[in-house]
Amino acid sequence: MKSPVSKVNKGFALATGTAVALLALSVSPGAQENALAAASLNLQNECDRLAGSPSDNQRNKAFGAVETSEIAASAIDSCRLAFEATGNPRFAYQLGRALNKANEIDQAMSAYQTAAQADYPAAKVNFGILLGRLGDHRAEFEMYREAAQGGSVLAAYNLGVSYRDGIGTDADVSKALTWFETAAAGGDDTAAFNIAVIHDEGNLVPEDDPTAIAWYDLAVARGNVDAMVNLGIMLETGEGIAPDAAQAAELYAQAAERGDMFAANKVVELHASGRLAPPEVSEFDEGVTTLILKEGDMETPSILTKSI
Repeated sequence: MKSPVSKVNKGFALATGTAVALLALSVSPGAQENALAAASLNLQNECDRLAGSPSDNQRNKAFGAVETSEIAASAIDSCRLAFEATGNPRFAYQLGRALNKANEIDQAMSAYQTAAQADYPAAKVNFGILLGRLGDHRAEFEMYREAAQGGSVLAAYNLGVSYRDGIGTDADVSKALTWFETAAAGGDDTAAFNIAVIHDEGNLVPEDDPTAIAWYDLAVARGNVDAMVNLGIMLETGEGIAPDAAQAAELYAQAAERGDMFAANKVVELHASGRLAPPEVSEFDEGVTTLILKEGDMETPSILTKSI
Protein backbone atom coordinates (compact mmCIF):
# COMPACT_ATOMS: atom_id res chain seq x y z
CA MET A 1 0.00 0.00 0.00
CA LYS A 2 1.43 3.36 -0.97
CA SER A 3 2.03 5.94 1.72
CA PRO A 4 0.37 9.39 1.46
CA VAL A 5 3.78 10.82 0.58
CA SER A 6 4.43 8.53 -2.38
CA LYS A 7 0.90 9.18 -3.59
CA VAL A 8 1.61 12.86 -4.21
CA ASN A 9 5.17 12.82 -5.51
CA LYS A 10 3.94 13.15 -9.08
CA GLY A 11 3.34 16.36 -10.95
CA PHE A 12 6.41 18.33 -9.87
CA ALA A 13 8.94 17.01 -12.37
CA LEU A 14 10.88 20.17 -13.08
CA ALA A 15 11.81 20.79 -16.68
CA THR A 16 15.44 21.36 -15.75
CA GLY A 17 17.05 23.93 -17.93
CA THR A 18 13.82 25.55 -19.11
CA ALA A 19 14.77 28.94 -17.71
CA VAL A 20 18.19 28.72 -19.28
CA ALA A 21 16.84 27.58 -22.62
CA LEU A 22 14.66 30.65 -22.82
CA LEU A 23 17.82 32.72 -22.83
CA ALA A 24 20.07 30.78 -25.17
CA LEU A 25 21.06 33.93 -26.99
CA SER A 26 23.44 34.15 -29.90
CA VAL A 27 25.81 36.51 -28.16
CA SER A 28 29.30 36.35 -26.70
CA PRO A 29 29.74 34.00 -23.72
CA GLY A 30 30.31 36.91 -21.34
CA ALA A 31 27.25 38.82 -22.46
CA GLN A 32 25.12 35.67 -22.40
CA GLU A 33 26.27 34.89 -18.86
CA ASN A 34 25.34 38.39 -17.72
CA ALA A 35 21.96 38.16 -19.44
CA LEU A 36 21.25 34.81 -17.82
CA ALA A 37 22.20 36.13 -14.39
CA ALA A 38 19.98 39.19 -14.82
CA ALA A 39 17.05 37.09 -16.04
CA SER A 40 17.47 34.66 -13.15
CA LEU A 41 17.50 37.52 -10.64
CA ASN A 42 14.36 38.97 -12.19
CA LEU A 43 12.59 35.63 -11.86
CA GLN A 44 13.66 35.31 -8.23
CA ASN A 45 12.49 38.81 -7.40
CA GLU A 46 9.19 38.25 -9.16
CA CYS A 47 8.56 35.03 -7.22
CA ASP A 48 9.42 36.77 -3.95
CA ARG A 49 7.22 39.74 -4.83
CA LEU A 50 4.23 37.59 -5.78
CA ALA A 51 4.36 34.77 -3.23
CA GLY A 52 6.47 35.62 -0.17
CA SER A 53 4.69 34.41 2.97
CA PRO A 54 4.05 36.68 5.98
CA SER A 55 4.88 33.75 8.26
CA ASP A 56 8.13 32.72 6.58
CA ASN A 57 11.08 34.17 8.47
CA GLN A 58 13.35 33.27 5.54
CA ARG A 59 11.38 35.16 2.90
CA ASN A 60 12.98 38.01 0.93
CA LYS A 61 12.03 40.99 3.08
CA ALA A 62 12.87 43.43 0.29
CA PHE A 63 9.29 42.74 -0.79
CA GLY A 64 6.04 42.89 1.15
CA ALA A 65 4.50 39.67 2.38
CA VAL A 66 1.59 38.25 0.39
CA GLU A 67 -1.41 36.50 1.92
CA THR A 68 -2.43 33.28 0.17
CA SER A 69 -5.66 34.86 -1.03
CA GLU A 70 -3.67 37.58 -2.80
CA ILE A 71 -1.24 35.38 -4.74
CA ALA A 72 -1.49 36.06 -8.48
CA ALA A 73 -1.66 33.18 -10.96
CA SER A 74 1.53 34.45 -12.62
CA ALA A 75 3.44 33.45 -9.47
CA ILE A 76 3.31 29.82 -10.61
CA ASP A 77 5.50 30.36 -13.67
CA SER A 78 7.78 32.87 -11.93
CA CYS A 79 8.43 30.61 -8.96
CA ARG A 80 8.80 27.45 -11.04
CA LEU A 81 11.41 29.10 -13.26
CA ALA A 82 13.15 30.70 -10.28
CA PHE A 83 13.49 27.29 -8.64
CA GLU A 84 14.71 25.67 -11.86
CA ALA A 85 17.34 28.36 -12.24
CA THR A 86 18.60 28.31 -8.64
CA GLY A 87 17.48 25.19 -6.78
CA ASN A 88 16.67 27.45 -3.81
CA PRO A 89 13.98 25.74 -1.69
CA ARG A 90 12.37 29.09 -0.93
CA PHE A 91 11.14 29.23 -4.50
CA ALA A 92 9.82 25.65 -4.35
CA TYR A 93 7.92 26.60 -1.19
CA GLN A 94 6.53 29.75 -2.76
CA LEU A 95 5.59 27.74 -5.85
CA GLY A 96 3.68 25.43 -3.51
CA ARG A 97 1.78 28.42 -2.13
CA ALA A 98 0.90 29.61 -5.63
CA LEU A 99 -0.22 26.13 -6.70
CA ASN A 100 -2.23 25.80 -3.48
CA LYS A 101 -4.00 29.07 -4.28
CA ALA A 102 -4.76 27.70 -7.77
CA ASN A 103 -6.22 24.55 -6.15
CA GLU A 104 -3.54 22.37 -7.75
CA ILE A 105 -3.18 20.45 -4.51
CA ASP A 106 -1.13 17.45 -5.70
CA GLN A 107 1.41 19.70 -7.38
CA ALA A 108 1.43 22.04 -4.39
CA MET A 109 2.14 19.12 -2.10
CA SER A 110 5.00 17.96 -4.30
CA ALA A 111 6.48 21.46 -4.30
CA TYR A 112 6.18 21.68 -0.52
CA GLN A 113 7.80 18.26 -0.18
CA THR A 114 10.70 19.32 -2.41
CA ALA A 115 11.33 22.32 -0.17
CA ALA A 116 10.76 20.32 3.02
CA GLN A 117 13.35 17.75 1.95
CA ALA A 118 15.77 20.66 1.61
CA ASP A 119 15.02 21.48 5.28
CA TYR A 120 12.92 24.60 4.63
CA PRO A 121 10.85 25.11 7.83
CA ALA A 122 7.91 27.02 6.32
CA ALA A 123 7.44 24.30 3.70
CA LYS A 124 7.40 21.63 6.40
CA VAL A 125 4.47 23.40 8.05
CA ASN A 126 2.32 23.42 4.92
CA PHE A 127 3.42 19.94 3.89
CA GLY A 128 2.42 18.76 7.35
CA ILE A 129 -1.00 20.40 7.04
CA LEU A 130 -1.66 18.56 3.76
CA LEU A 131 -0.38 15.25 5.14
CA GLY A 132 -2.86 15.67 7.96
CA ARG A 133 -5.66 16.19 5.48
CA LEU A 134 -4.68 12.88 3.90
CA GLY A 135 -5.05 11.26 7.32
CA ASP A 136 -1.36 10.82 8.17
CA HIS A 137 -1.39 12.73 11.44
CA ARG A 138 1.83 11.18 12.72
CA ALA A 139 3.71 12.48 9.67
CA GLU A 140 1.92 15.81 10.09
CA PHE A 141 3.15 16.02 13.69
CA GLU A 142 6.72 15.16 12.66
CA MET A 143 6.73 17.94 10.08
CA TYR A 144 5.62 20.46 12.71
CA ARG A 145 8.24 19.18 15.14
CA GLU A 146 11.05 19.53 12.61
CA ALA A 147 9.86 22.95 11.49
CA ALA A 148 9.56 24.19 15.07
CA GLN A 149 13.10 23.06 15.77
CA GLY A 150 14.06 25.08 12.70
CA GLY A 151 12.60 28.23 14.23
CA SER A 152 9.13 28.37 12.67
CA VAL A 153 6.71 30.22 14.95
CA LEU A 154 3.77 28.78 13.06
CA ALA A 155 5.08 25.25 13.56
CA ALA A 156 5.44 25.92 17.28
CA TYR A 157 1.80 27.02 17.36
CA ASN A 158 0.65 23.93 15.43
CA LEU A 159 2.67 21.70 17.76
CA GLY A 160 0.80 23.29 20.64
CA VAL A 161 -2.50 22.34 19.00
CA SER A 162 -1.21 18.82 18.31
CA TYR A 163 -0.22 18.25 21.93
CA ARG A 164 -3.38 19.86 23.29
CA ASP A 165 -5.72 17.79 21.12
CA GLY A 166 -3.63 14.62 20.76
CA ILE A 167 -3.23 14.92 16.98
CA GLY A 168 -0.47 12.61 15.77
CA THR A 169 0.86 12.24 19.30
CA ASP A 170 -0.34 11.68 22.86
CA ALA A 171 -2.18 14.62 24.37
CA ASP A 172 0.07 16.49 26.81
CA VAL A 173 -1.13 19.84 28.12
CA SER A 174 2.27 20.68 29.60
CA LYS A 175 3.95 20.31 26.21
CA ALA A 176 1.05 22.11 24.56
CA LEU A 177 1.56 25.11 26.84
CA THR A 178 5.32 25.03 26.25
CA TRP A 179 4.89 25.21 22.49
CA PHE A 180 2.11 27.81 22.67
CA GLU A 181 4.42 29.90 24.86
CA THR A 182 7.21 29.50 22.29
CA ALA A 183 4.86 30.69 19.55
CA ALA A 184 3.60 33.56 21.70
CA ALA A 185 7.19 34.62 22.38
CA GLY A 186 7.59 34.76 18.61
CA GLY A 187 4.66 37.17 18.34
CA ASP A 188 1.75 34.82 17.65
CA ASP A 189 -1.45 36.31 19.07
CA THR A 190 -3.54 33.15 18.74
CA ALA A 191 -1.02 31.18 20.78
CA ALA A 192 -1.38 33.72 23.59
CA PHE A 193 -5.17 33.43 23.28
CA ASN A 194 -5.03 29.63 23.50
CA ILE A 195 -2.88 29.75 26.65
CA ALA A 196 -5.44 32.09 28.19
CA VAL A 197 -8.33 29.78 27.24
CA ILE A 198 -6.61 26.75 28.80
CA HIS A 199 -6.23 28.60 32.11
CA ASP A 200 -9.65 30.26 31.84
CA GLU A 201 -11.67 27.09 31.20
CA GLY A 202 -9.92 24.92 33.77
CA ASN A 203 -10.53 21.71 31.81
CA LEU A 204 -6.90 20.76 31.14
CA VAL A 205 -5.27 22.55 34.07
CA PRO A 206 -6.74 24.01 37.27
CA GLU A 207 -8.62 27.22 36.54
CA ASP A 208 -6.34 30.24 36.99
CA ASP A 209 -8.07 33.53 36.24
CA PRO A 210 -5.07 35.85 36.86
CA THR A 211 -2.93 33.85 34.44
CA ALA A 212 -5.76 33.76 31.90
CA ILE A 213 -6.23 37.52 32.16
CA ALA A 214 -2.50 38.16 31.66
CA TRP A 215 -2.46 36.09 28.47
CA TYR A 216 -5.72 37.60 27.22
CA ASP A 217 -4.16 41.04 27.78
CA LEU A 218 -1.19 40.09 25.61
CA ALA A 219 -3.42 38.67 22.88
CA VAL A 220 -5.61 41.79 22.95
CA ALA A 221 -2.53 44.00 22.61
CA ARG A 222 -1.70 42.04 19.45
CA GLY A 223 -5.19 42.55 18.03
CA ASN A 224 -6.76 39.15 18.73
CA VAL A 225 -10.53 39.54 18.45
CA ASP A 226 -11.43 36.38 20.39
CA ALA A 227 -9.29 37.59 23.30
CA MET A 228 -11.09 40.93 23.27
CA VAL A 229 -14.41 39.12 23.61
CA ASN A 230 -13.29 36.71 26.33
CA LEU A 231 -11.57 39.38 28.40
CA GLY A 232 -14.63 41.57 27.94
CA ILE A 233 -16.81 38.80 29.38
CA MET A 234 -14.51 38.45 32.40
CA LEU A 235 -14.67 42.20 33.01
CA GLU A 236 -18.43 42.30 32.53
CA THR A 237 -19.10 39.42 34.92
CA GLY A 238 -16.28 40.06 37.38
CA GLU A 239 -14.69 36.66 36.80
CA GLY A 240 -11.31 36.82 38.53
CA ILE A 241 -11.27 40.60 38.29
CA ALA A 242 -13.27 43.56 39.58
CA PRO A 243 -16.36 44.10 37.38
CA ASP A 244 -15.94 46.99 34.97
CA ALA A 245 -18.72 47.42 32.42
CA ALA A 246 -17.01 50.38 30.77
CA GLN A 247 -13.79 48.45 30.09
CA ALA A 248 -15.81 45.45 28.94
CA ALA A 249 -17.75 47.64 26.50
CA GLU A 250 -14.50 49.11 25.20
CA LEU A 251 -13.15 45.65 24.45
CA TYR A 252 -16.42 44.56 22.87
CA ALA A 253 -16.39 47.69 20.71
CA GLN A 254 -12.84 46.95 19.52
CA ALA A 255 -13.89 43.44 18.56
CA ALA A 256 -17.07 44.70 16.89
CA GLU A 257 -15.06 47.13 14.79
CA ARG A 258 -13.17 44.10 13.49
CA GLY A 259 -16.40 42.38 12.50
CA ASP A 260 -17.30 40.28 15.54
CA MET A 261 -21.09 39.92 15.74
CA PHE A 262 -21.21 38.64 19.31
CA ALA A 263 -19.18 41.62 20.53
CA ALA A 264 -21.41 44.07 18.67
CA ASN A 265 -24.42 42.52 20.35
CA LYS A 266 -22.77 42.80 23.77
CA VAL A 267 -22.12 46.53 23.28
CA VAL A 268 -25.79 47.10 22.52
CA GLU A 269 -26.83 44.92 25.47
CA LEU A 270 -24.71 46.90 27.92
CA HIS A 271 -26.17 50.20 26.79
CA ALA A 272 -29.73 48.85 26.61
CA SER A 273 -29.50 47.45 30.14
CA GLY A 274 -28.64 50.86 31.53
CA ARG A 275 -25.24 49.71 32.80
CA LEU A 276 -23.71 52.28 30.46
CA ALA A 277 -24.98 55.62 29.23
CA PRO A 278 -26.41 55.56 25.68
CA PRO A 279 -23.55 56.14 23.22
CA GLU A 280 -23.18 59.27 21.19
CA VAL A 281 -23.86 58.62 17.51
CA SER A 282 -20.29 59.59 16.67
CA GLU A 283 -18.95 57.08 19.21
CA PHE A 284 -20.80 54.11 17.80
CA ASP A 285 -20.08 53.19 14.21
CA GLU A 286 -23.41 52.51 12.52
CA GLY A 287 -21.79 49.48 10.89
CA VAL A 288 -21.63 47.82 14.30
CA THR A 289 -25.41 47.70 14.51
CA THR A 290 -25.50 45.52 11.40
CA LEU A 291 -23.48 42.89 13.26
CA ILE A 292 -26.03 42.25 16.01
CA LEU A 293 -26.41 38.54 16.64
CA LYS A 294 -29.54 36.89 15.38
CA GLU A 295 -30.91 33.55 16.49
CA GLY A 296 -28.74 30.80 15.08
CA ASP A 297 -25.55 32.87 14.81
CA MET A 298 -22.52 31.27 16.43
CA GLU A 299 -18.91 32.27 16.98
CA THR A 300 -16.04 29.82 16.58
CA PRO A 301 -12.71 30.85 18.16
CA SER A 302 -9.49 30.57 16.17
CA ILE A 303 -7.89 27.65 17.99
CA LEU A 304 -7.10 25.18 15.19
CA THR A 305 -3.89 24.62 13.25
CA LYS A 306 -2.87 27.30 10.81
CA SER A 307 -1.09 27.21 7.46
CA ILE A 308 0.82 29.79 5.53
